[in-house]
Amino acid sequence: MIVIAVALCTFFPHLPGNPFAVFAGTASAAEQRSYGEMKGMATAEEALKALKKHFEKRDIVIGEIIEKELYFEAEIKDRKNMVIDKVIIDKRTGRIRSIY
Repeated sequence: MIVIAVALCTFFPHLPGNPFAVFAGTASAAEQRSYGEMKGMATAEEALKALKKHFEKRDIVIGEIIEKELYFEAEIKDRKNMVIDKVIIDKRTGRIRSIY
């Protein structure tokens, strides 16, 4: 019975009453929307708007946005203009993810 409970907590960390839920790495609904917009992006301006929304509480600068066939690519820089990350924004879904 204990093995089943541990397996449920491991594979379904979002279940109510899970004592390990704090460590599960789940995001709030607002964070999930900003990470995976689930809205198509047709232009670099839309991608920039999504990136600004996603990084609004961080002290960063969004570099040039380059359009590729299936996604947009952007460098994320600190205030000293050093590249700290490179992200892509899927044109079909709007999902933002790091490629570093």
